[in-house]
Amino acid sequence: MTGKTLTLTEAAALISDGDQVVMSAGMERSPMALLRELVRQGRKDLRLAGVVGGAINLDFLVGAGAVASVDTCSVTLSPFARTGPNFQRHVQQGRIKAMDNT
Repeated sequence: MTGKTLTLTEAAALISDGDQVVMSAGMERSPMALLRELVRQGRKDLRLAGVVGGAINLDFLVGAGAVASVDTCSVTLSPFARTGPNFQRHVQQGRIKAMDNT
C-alpha cells in the first residue's frame, strides 16, 4: 500500500485549469497554503463554489486571476470588510461571472 499523504505541490497538481473547487466560508478554515500553491502553478479559469459563503479563500483566488466564476451567497472578510475587495472589483469590471446561490 502506498502512502496517503501528498506534498502541497502534488495536491495542487491534482487540480486542473477549469476545475470546480468547493470551499467553505470562514477565515479560520481557508486552506491558504494550498491556494497559494495553485496560484504559483498558474491555475486559470477555476469555477469556485463557496458553501455557506466565501471568505479570504475565494477573494484571494479571484485577486490572483485564477477564477472564471464564483457560485456563492457572499464573499466577506468579516470583521475586516463587508465584501471581499477582489471579488467586488472583478464582478463590477465583468472579469468573473458571479452566481448567487442563496
